Amino acid sequence: MSLKHDGFTILTSWTNSDKAIVHLVETRDGEKVILKIYRPGSIVRMFREYIVTKYVASRLPIVPRILRFRPWRRELCISYVSGQRVLEWVLERFGDKGLSLADFHSFHGLNPPHYVDPRVADAFERFRKSTSPDSMRLKQAIRASYSRLHGIGILHRSADPRNVIYDNNDLFIIDFDNARPSLNPASIENSALEYWYGT
Repeated sequence: MSLKHDGFTILTSWTNSDKAIVHLVETRDGEKVILKIYRPGSIVRMFREYIVTKYVASRLPIVPRILRFRPWRRELCISYVSGQRVLEWVLERFGDKGLSLADFHSFHGLNPPHYVDPRVADAFERFRKSTSPDSMRLKQAIRASYSRLHGIGILHRSADPRNVIYDNNDLFIIDFDNARPSLNPASIENSALEYWYGT
């Protein structure tokens, strides 16, 4: 059910762990955008996401653009990118039969090496081993996008499949509130990329 608010319609909402509430909204012009409203204790993360996303978007087309930033309201408005999170993409194709993707819409059980939901771990193990054309195309897109990100000295630090959007042509990296500059981002991020994607 959609809600009206402040000149736009909220189409759906979810939480970004304990950091923010995220809304997919539609403007009066029919444009979809992402509105993140940060919780009071997450101001540093909000500014970090704003600065890093703006920097990366000015250099690479693999991240959404900042549309509006209102720090006094703890709001960050980001362009919407169509596609599917890699989490759902993999679960849809490599998850167990009868798996409900709705179980993972606000899913926080991805914290290797401490805990990864066994259903997710099994699906990603099958994905890593897959040599199907679709799987290989996605792995190549992830490898190329992270290589470009690392090439400008940014360490994402959230390379899990909730933060990668894919539409079978383009790939976008999202959620930069943990990101930071690094002199050697590829070697630091390599273990996470290997764990999830085998890249």
